[in-house]
Amino acid sequence: MIPPAAAGLPADVSTSSLDQRYRELFEGALLGIYVTRPDGELLACNAAFARMLGFASVADAIGSSMDALYEGGDEREQFVASVREQGRLEHHRGRLRRRDGGVISVIETVVGEFDAGGSLTELRGFLIDVTASVEADLALIERERQFRAVFFDAGDAMLILDDSRLVLEANPSACALFGVAADGITGESLDRLLVGGQDELRAAWRELMALGEARREHRVRSRADGQEGVRLVECSYRARVHGQRHLCIARDITNRRLIEERLTQAEKIESVGRLAGGIAHDFNNLLTAILGYAELLMGRYAENDPDRADLEEIQKAGQRAADLTQQLLAFSRKQVLLPKQVDLNETVSALQSMLERLIRADITLSCSLAPAPAVVRIDPSQIEQAILNLVLNARDALPAGGEIRLEVARVPRSQVTPPPELLPYAVDLVRLRVVDNGVGLSPEARAHLFEPFFTTKDVGKGTGLGLASVYGIVRQSNGFITVESEPGAGSTFTMYFPAAARAIDPATVPPIAVEAEGARGTVLLVEDEESVRAIVGVVLRREGYNVVEASGPLIACEIFAQRNDIDLLLSDVVMPDMSGPALAQRLIGRKPELRVLFISGYTDMLSLPGGDNPNVGFLRKPFEASVLTSRVARMLARPGPAAPPA
Repeated sequence: MIPPAAAGLPADVSTSSLDQRYRELFEGALLGIYVTRPDGELLACNAAFARMLGFASVADAIGSSMDALYEGGDEREQFVASVREQGRLEHHRGRLRRRDGGVISVIETVVGEFDAGGSLTELRGFLIDVTASVEADLALIERERQFRAVFFDAGDAMLILDDSRLVLEANPSACALFGVAADGITGESLDRLLVGGQDELRAAWRELMALGEARREHRVRSRADGQEGVRLVECSYRARVHGQRHLCIARDITNRRLIEERLTQAEKIESVGRLAGGIAHDFNNLLTAILGYAELLMGRYAENDPDRADLEEIQKAGQRAADLTQQLLAFSRKQVLLPKQVDLNETVSALQSMLERLIRADITLSCSLAPAPAVVRIDPSQIEQAILNLVLNARDALPAGGEIRLEVARVPRSQVTPPPELLPYAVDLVRLRVVDNGVGLSPEARAHLFEPFFTTKDVGKGTGLGLASVYGIVRQSNGFITVESEPGAGSTFTMYFPAAARAIDPATVPPIAVEAEGARGTVLLVEDEESVRAIVGVVLRREGYNVVEASGPLIACEIFAQRNDIDLLLSDVVMPDMSGPALAQRLIGRKPELRVLFISGYTDMLSLPGGDNPNVGFLRKPFEASVLTSRVARMLARPGPAAPPA
C-alpha cells in the first residue's frame, strides 16, 4: 500500500480514500491497463482493456490467457523474455488478436515485478490502441507507393517542383524528353527549360497557387533522341501533391498539333475546292456559249477576212480560260475522270523526251523506273498533267541549273503512312517521285503550297494553280501527295496511288468515219443552263439534226414518253431533281437502243457515267461546236443493240 505522503497527497488523506482514487483511476482510464502472470494468465484489467480486446466485460477477461491474444505462436514468449531481461519495455509496438478475430495495433509499456530471488512474478502494463493511426500510415505509404509507381512508369513527363519552381525530381519520361539524366535536370529551374513564355508561366503559377491547378502550353528545349530542338508540351499543374511540393505533368503534343494543323489545312483546302468547283462549273457553262457562238460567227467569214482575226482572238481567250477552269476542277476534285489501267513506268518513259524539251539545257532529267510493272487505275491524261506540272515547278526552282529526277517504285502498304484524314490502304501502293536539287521551300511556303492561287514565283510568272491541280488530281484518283523541302536543299514531291493488278482494258472502239452528209436523227437535249441549251440547239439544228429541248430531267421524261423517234439523249450530268445518269438509266429501260452522250465539266462522280458501255459517251465542257457535232455524229453512227420486238 502506498502511503499518502509518498503519493504526493496531503497527510490527512486516508489510505482507504487513496485506494478508492487509484481504483477509480484504474477503472476509468482510457488506456488498457492489465496485470498478468509470466505464463499468460490475466490477473486484472480495466474496462478499457476488455473493450479493446473484445471481451464482454472485465469479469469475462479475467483468467483468460494472454497467449491467445498474440498473432504469432512464440511472440508472447519473446515479449516476456524481454521483460525478464530488461525489467521493463516502453513503447513496444505489437499486434493483438481480439476475441472476434479482428487484429488491432497497440503500443505497450510494461514493468516486470520480481521476487526476492529475482524471478519474474507479474507483468504490469498499459496499452494504447493505435490501429487507426497505423492504418492511416499504411494507407499513406500505399498511396506514396502508387504515386511512385505512376510517377516512374508514366509515359508523360512528370516533374516535382518546389515553391520557387525548382525541379526536385523528374521521372524517366521527363529525362527522355529533355535528353538528360535525372541528376542533370534536378535543381534546374522550370523557367530555364522553357523557350520564351515566362510571363505565361508566371501567370500559370499564380493560378496554381490560388486555385490548386492550372494548365498551359509551353515550348521547351528538347534533346530527345540526341537531337536538339523545340517541342510543344501541354503542362498540367497540381499544387501541393506532397507537402509543399507541386506536380507538373508535361505531355508532348508536338506531333498531335502537326496532325491537327494538317487536318485543318485539309478542311480549308476542301472548302476552297468546293468554292472553286462551283465557280468553274458556272464559268464552264459561260465558256461553252462563248466558244460556241464564236465558232458559229467564224464560219461566216472567209479565212482572209480581217474581222475573222478578232473572232479567233476571242476563241483563243476562251480556250485559255477553259484551261484555267480545268485546273480549278482538278484542284476541287470535281472533274470527270476517264480512268484505266496505266503502268506508270510506261507513262514516265513516254513523257521523258517531251519533258526534256520543256526544261533548259543546264538541267539534267533522269528517270528511275520500277523493276516490275507499276500499274494504277487513273486517267492517263490527268497523271501526265500532274507529272508535267511538277517537272515545270522543279524547273522553275533551278534558276542556275541542276537535276530533276523521276522515280517510280512499288511500296508495301506497311511502309506507307497515309494522311490522318484517309483510311489505311488495303493494297500496296505505287510511288511516283519528282525530285530536284533546287532552291527549296520555306516552312511558310510549304504550309500553303497546295492552296489555289498561292505561288512563290514573281508576279505574272505563275497562276498558282499548278500544284493545286496536282493535289486535286492525286486525291481524286484515291491517292495522296507529300512534299519534303528545306531552303537550299531542293524539294521532293511524292505521289502515292493504290496499286492495281495488270488487266486488259476493253478494246478501243475504232473511230467511225462520218461523212459530211451522214445520217441525221432526233436528239433529246436536256440542260438546265439556258445559255448552253441555246447554243447546243443552234449548232445541232444547223447540222440538220432534229433537236427537242428540255430544261430539266422531269420534263425530259414527259417528252420521251410522248415520242418514239428519239435516237440520242444529250444530257448534262448534274441537274436539279435528277442526275443525268439516273435519267439515262430510266430512258434506256424504255428504249435499250438509245444512245447517250453526257456533257459536263463538273461532277461529283469519279469516273465516266456509263462505264465501258460503247453506246454511252462523254464530252467535257467547255467544247467547240465542231467537236460537239463530231461526237454526236459518231454516237449516232455506232451500231446499237437491236430494238426489242414490238
